Amino acid sequence: MTMDTIDPVLGEAETDTRRQLDALFRRKAPALMRFLSRRTNREDALDLTQEAFLRLTRAADRRPLQKPEAYLARIARNLLRDRAKSVSGHRERTHAVLEPELHAANDGDPHLMLEARQLLERHEAAVLKLKPKEREIYLRHRVDEQPYAEIARDMGLSVSSIEKYMIAAIAAIDRHLGRP
Repeated sequence: MTMDTIDPVLGEAETDTRRQLDALFRRKAPALMRFLSRRTNREDALDLTQEAFLRLTRAADRRPLQKPEAYLARIARNLLRDRAKSVSGHRERTHAVLEPELHAANDGDPHLMLEARQLLERHEAAVLKLKPKEREIYLRHRVDEQPYAEIARDMGLSVSSIEKYMIAAIAAIDRHLGRP
């Protein structure tokens, strides 16, 4: 290696690591972007791709990575999981149970009662369109008020699987109801 190819600040080993990471980025970024785009919107996929490579670079700065591609894949999956939990938590906090008797005006306004009844019917139709396992988990949690851990135990699944089914169910219902 000639002297002019070594970064005077980073040194030879760090320069080599940067080149390897740059090559990995050029090779894997498009595939990672496609992977993330299938699971989230394009803008979030761009953010997650950038964050994944940033974390990979930081990890490589701390220690040599034996399998950087596998490490990158793990980072991307963890970022997706963290994003899903964040979205799920937000939806859980903002998703209210609809009970027409409670939500309609108590003054007997027939128009408000009709709107509430129609919204309930649309919600029920959305629940019926869920995949069977999603519907069962959604109803057990929302109607029967069972905690995720109990549902997971009864169904022989992990709590994280229950969370994923709930995220999918809530997203499908929101789409059906025309919510963002």
